[in-house]
Formats: sequence, C-alpha cells, structure tokens
Amino acid sequence: MMPHMDSMDLPEQQMPETADEIASAIFSECLITQVRSAAMLMGKVKAPATGEPVEDLPRVQLIIQQLELIDKNAAKLSLEEQQLVKQSLQELRMAYVSAAGKTPEEDLDGEASGDEQANAPTEPPAGETEPPAKTGDDSSDDDDDEEETGRKRFVKKYS
Repeated sequence: MMPHMDSMDLPEQQMPETADEIASAIFSECLITQVRSAAMLMGKVKAPATGEPVEDLPRVQLIIQQLELIDKNAAKLSLEEQQLVKQSLQELRMAYVSAAGKTPEEDLDGEASGDEQANAPTEPPAGETEPPAKTGDDSSDDDDDEEETGRKRFVKKYS
C-alpha cells in the first residue's frame, strides 16, 4: 500500500487559498526554478540528463539580468516576494563570482566591448544605399523623411 501524503514526514506548509496566495506561490516556484537552473549552469548541480556538471556562465548572466529586472520592478510584489528576489539575486551573484572569478557586470562589460566591434553595423559605400520600397503615391511624405534623417530620399516614380 502506498503511503498517503498526509502520513509522510513533510514540513508543514499551508496550501494557498486566495488568488493572491496562489499567484505568490507560482511566482516563488518560478523564481526558485530560475535559481536552480543557474546553479546547474554554474556546475554546482549535475545535469539530470547526463549526470555531468555543466558550466554555461553567459546563460547564468542572463538569469541574473532577469532577476535584476524583476528587482527593479518589484513595486507590485509582496514584501516576502521582494525579499526572495533580493536574497536569490545576492546568492546568485556570490555564486557567479566564485565560479567566474569576477562579477557578472564585469564579465558583461568585457563581452560588450568585443561584441560592439563584431556586431557594429557597417556603413555601405556611398551611392550603394537602396531606399526602402514605397507603395502608392507618398510624395507628401518625402519632405517628412528628409527632416527625420537629414538626408533627401530619392524615389523613382513611374507614370
């Protein structure tokens, strides 16, 4: 016979009853899942599929950034939820420093300077730009476009 849930030695937890309590429980579970995922991505927990530790610090940075956004916009969260976000964020940052040897912000600054050069849009040579295709007779919009960009757009019209 399978033991009933009530007879198991689980910590006493009050089941959420109101809509706010349910929403708070769901939010807490989502946050805890994010923190566990980050711990796994820092090699602290073995991946369930392979049994091997995984280290993917850029993804941990993304999780930290998500939690920072939640922390910045925490005005609508309950006090308990705000404390959980702050505590989780602090623990993740400390664990990241232990794993990477630097803060996530320092790591992002180093990557951003390299990414900016690699992803910087290159200006096409003069005379090789193609104007966006226009539909219909928009001749009144040509003056507006010149004011916005500071350059005159040339459009070939067929009669």
